[in-house]
Amino acid sequence: MSEPHLSVRGLDKWYGSIHALKAFDLDVERGEVLGLIGDNGAGKSTFIKIVSGVERKSAGQIYFEGREVEIAHPREA
Repeated sequence: MSEPHLSVRGLDKWYGSIHALKAFDLDVERGEVLGLIGDNGAGKSTFIKIVSGVERKSAGQIYFEGREVEIAHPREA
């Protein structure tokens, strides 16, 4: 079995005392289409902002094609 195209492990995001994303895990296979659904405040937009480089993660790992990456800017995404 191959590595996921995108893998997120234990992703956290804090805004001051607000824990906007807590220990989020996700695997996305190449060619897979996913929808993110959840209540308001569940962290959907926060997750997208982190993997697109708009926001920095507070903790956790992001892997792209099996390699850990740090996404600091939208151009890097």
